[in-house]
Amino acid sequence: MATDKKAFGNFLREMISQTKISQAAFYEAVGITKPYFYDILSGKVNPPPPDVQYKMLEKLKVDDKQRKKFLNLAAEGRSEIPADIAKLITDNPRQLEKIRTTLTALLVKQR
Repeated sequence: MATDKKAFGNFLREMISQTKISQAAFYEAVGITKPYFYDILSGKVNPPPPDVQYKMLEKLKVDDKQRKKFLNLAAEGRSEIPADIAKLITDNPRQLEKIRTTLTALLVKQR
């Protein structure tokens, strides 16, 4: 998985401009500092952790397609699985066995 932190920052910038709120109002509402916010936008730092991602999504009021893209880009920039998928697994530990069974079947099929 490639890590493109700038892609997340560019998408975030685009989503903020669509909400018609200022960047300052956005980062203040999310509870992050100005320097950290601009480092995120520029790709100098990884996209924020999941708790901040969810706060951002709440303020952005994006549709489902944009939400998925936001979470996927954040995960790519952080070299992690998307926050919503991680939360689903964490909240439903019994699903782990089903996921592993499915992965095993896929691996066997690919051989």
